[in-house]
Amino acid sequence: MKKTRPQCGIIIENAQGEILLQLRDNIPSILYPNRWGTFGGQVDTGETPHQAIVRETKEELDYDLKDPEFFGNYPCDGYDIYMFRQVDKNISLRDLTVREGRMGKFFSTKAFKKIPCAFNCREIVEDYFKKFPHKR
Repeated sequence: MKKTRPQCGIIIENAQGEILLQLRDNIPSILYPNRWGTFGGQVDTGETPHQAIVRETKEELDYDLKDPEFFGNYPCDGYDIYMFRQVDKNISLRDLTVREGRMGKFFSTKAFKKIPCAFNCREIVEDYFKKFPHKR
């Protein structure tokens, strides 16, 4: 189903400079099944993108964002994706409860280049790596 409302996404970076992505469900009826994307979702009516990403991250990962940093707006197929980042030097997959999608996984720059991506995730992550260089 085509999205028509603004979306929000989060990139959480760990101490190694790896970023967390979500493997989407492998259901043929959804867009981009079994591909990697960011955690996040729709910005609800009356909600700011900042409020939405805090809510979505809690819902999808049971993770409380402390002070997510907005780093860009990425148009995709007629809607906007407001992207945020959180650097958490202490985070690991053990700290998260993935409640949406098949799984979450941290990726290095090199490993990211080899995965199939959903929506415009590849563009967003490549831009992220350029904006926030890290010894990866």
